[in-house]
Amino acid sequence: MKRRKALKKIGIGFTAGALMPGMIVSCSKDDPGPEVPYDGTVIIIGAGAAGLYAADILHSKGISVKVLEASNQLGGRIRSLRNQKEILVQTSADFPVELGAEIIYGNSSAFGKIIEKYALTKIELNTQATEQFILDSQAKSATDWGGDSDLAAVRNFVAALPTYGGGDVSMKQAAGVSPRADALLNSMAGNFYGSSSDQVGAKGVSEALGLIEHENNPFIIKTNPLQDIIASRFSQITNKVQLNAVVKSINYAGEKILITDKEGIEYEADKVIVTTSLGVLKSGGVTFSPGLPAAKVAGMNKIGMDHCVRLAIDFKKNFWGEDSGYIWGATLGPLMLNSGVDRSEFYRTLTVTVHGPKAQELSAMGDGILDAVLAELDAIYNNQASLFISKVINPDGTEGNRIWFLADWGKDEFFKGGMSYLKVGASVADREALAAPINNKIFFAGEATDVKGDAGTINGALNSAERVAEELIQTILSA
Repeated sequence: MKRRKALKKIGIGFTAGALMPGMIVSCSKDDPGPEVPYDGTVIIIGAGAAGLYAADILHSKGISVKVLEASNQLGGRIRSLRNQKEILVQTSADFPVELGAEIIYGNSSAFGKIIEKYALTKIELNTQATEQFILDSQAKSATDWGGDSDLAAVRNFVAALPTYGGGDVSMKQAAGVSPRADALLNSMAGNFYGSSSDQVGAKGVSEALGLIEHENNPFIIKTNPLQDIIASRFSQITNKVQLNAVVKSINYAGEKILITDKEGIEYEADKVIVTTSLGVLKSGGVTFSPGLPAAKVAGMNKIGMDHCVRLAIDFKKNFWGEDSGYIWGATLGPLMLNSGVDRSEFYRTLTVTVHGPKAQELSAMGDGILDAVLAELDAIYNNQASLFISKVINPDGTEGNRIWFLADWGKDEFFKGGMSYLKVGASVADREALAAPINNKIFFAGEATDVKGDAGTINGALNSAERVAEELIQTILSA
């Protein structure tokens, strides 16, 4: 089965930082406690962060687990470019380039604790990089913008979201900023949460932010690709993972649960944990028999998961600022990151992440997506993007294809979107409904089911794994 439908090679890709010898080693769950007596088998659908962590916890308790992963690699949407073996690599970047999750939030968060355990070097974006904000087709730091009232209005609204007390309306309606600041608001309060500012509900985001118990500082890892960290942390259960197993149906009508994959192969389990992407669940990519309960379907329908694309573009020169981190406020590229900041002397890779209707619009352009994004960068940075984009050097010394890479998560059949978000009128209770087990047999995990305020992040996926493992174990102990 071929996997490469949405992660496509354009020209030649990038290198990422080499794994530091001895830095990443296998580790087991601290003090797992007594084993849980259970003769049955648990099958977990999906080998992303949630599936791997749930399997790790259950395995540490002596429970027999098997993980079915649709793709040809571990990590889910934690996807590092250096690990895409089918890509010929050529670039100046000597740091990790991430195609999926790239920012970690919180030193004491679920993923932050793993980073702390490995003593990996972090780049704190709040203190080691400078944010840029785009207004009037100009990108400047907050200091350089001075007392610009539109910038202040957006930043103040975003900062106050945890204590938002307004109506159950969209971010755009709640903020009420001037048209000049619409794109900046969309970037920081729409795209950042998984869609556009007229789709994301302000009240739902506020409720979720209020649940976060860890500090929420953003950081990136200096040398280690996130996918390698995940694979190393859960190396003790990778032999439990079967790759290229695309689950299509789950029948839980009988005593045993029957799972059927795309090839017609049937698996039998006593309990199942579903960590499948919300986009796949909403599109009917996995069918359930009996059908999902009405409350779960209702909760699922109030949670959105929109199209998402990530571009990584290599340049010959950093024209946007070597100390810059986030760049907020572009229309086509609402979230840009100077991905080499403080990681290397090579600061010339820019990642562009787009969620929502704009991502779908860009995806429809095919390879023309690069020209569209470059044109916007040219308008902001005085035509330097088109001038300085890197190109492959052919054997005869001439320049060949431009060096860039596109990850189109909306077109990926195993994800069908980027990250979940609460629509207007939705609340964390809808995530709880989505997460609720069925008949103590079918359990649900994944970032969309996180109820600790971290949905849409690696932390949310890991949180959900802890929750679902505890739920499943309790059903065994109380039987």
